Amino acid sequence: MKAKIIPIAAILLPLFWQAALAHGPQGHKIRMVAFNRPLPAPGFTLPDPAGNPVALADFRGRYVLLNFWATWCPPCLREMPSMERLSTSISKRSFVVLGVSLDKEGAVKVNPYLKRLGVTFPIVLDTDSKIATLYGTRDLPSTFLIDPQGRVILAAKGERDWAAAEMIEYFQELTAGLNGKLPAVKSAKPGKNG
Repeated sequence: MKAKIIPIAAILLPLFWQAALAHGPQGHKIRMVAFNRPLPAPGFTLPDPAGNPVALADFRGRYVLLNFWATWCPPCLREMPSMERLSTSISKRSFVVLGVSLDKEGAVKVNPYLKRLGVTFPIVLDTDSKIATLYGTRDLPSTFLIDPQGRVILAAKGERDWAAAEMIEYFQELTAGLNGKLPAVKSAKPGKNG
């Protein structure tokens, strides 16, 4: 009988999530909880709706707002347009929104929603919820902010207005120092999600 190996992140992230919620300071008026000790973000490669592989590592050197969502989750769909506005308000050289759909049916279910909502930021498909499990995601939507070094630094459970003035101001301030220092990074191809 083979022993089942459980990734360390699957054990640690839920524990750190609980600790952050209990003890972490709030993130600059944006209702996100800061992790007292940032964790390395579990890496992954998942297909986008067109079947192309997208790796978290593709966005190294940028801040990544990693959002777990599903089409059957009304709060997820309500916040998606504000995530799109945030995505287009911040320099792509220093920031990216990356959506992770947990719809088991994959692209056939996700594509009509992306088209209807006008989503242009990258979306990947976690049809078996393995990546969501690595991140300790139990509630949707759940969102994590990953820094340019690949560490989870902030987290949020539940719906947010990502296009609120304080959100955009926070992310503009956060990424301002990176814009002149970053080398060219691989960018997501527009139009792959529709």
